[in-house]
Amino acid sequence: MLIRDYTGADWDQVWPILADVVTAADTFAYDPDWPPETAREVWVERPPGRTSVAVDHDGTVRGTAKMGPNRPGPGSHVATASFMVAADARGRGVGRALCEEALDWARRQGFAAMQFNAVVEANTAAVARGSGQPRHENASPDPAGC
Repeated sequence: MLIRDYTGADWDQVWPILADVVTAADTFAYDPDWPPETAREVWVERPPGRTSVAVDHDGTVRGTAKMGPNRPGPGSHVATASFMVAADARGRGVGRALCEEALDWARRQGFAAMQFNAVVEANTAAVARGSGQPRHENASPDPAGC
């Protein structure tokens, strides 16, 4: 699997992943009624942020990530990231690979830490990892935290 920068040509494969994840309403607090144009505007980061995709050997996008400063101004030293994985690729290390790469990116960009902000209560795996508390992740941890 290759993790690379998102390009506009990837949208036709990224949109179904976003639509599936958002419609399920169990991991992201995004509006399931958003049209593709709104979802693209929200998901695709502008610099200094980054959007990436996880691509299989055959060119199929299996997941996507967005990352960038958590807050502007005085909060811009802390990064944040979000991840979505295609239903048929879950449990195969795609999310972990995207997370590890996002942490590497944050380290290369000089961020002091990475904070994962919004976790929907129904996302029991993520809530369990954070013990119900907001999860703060040093930008240079053992990637086992992903």
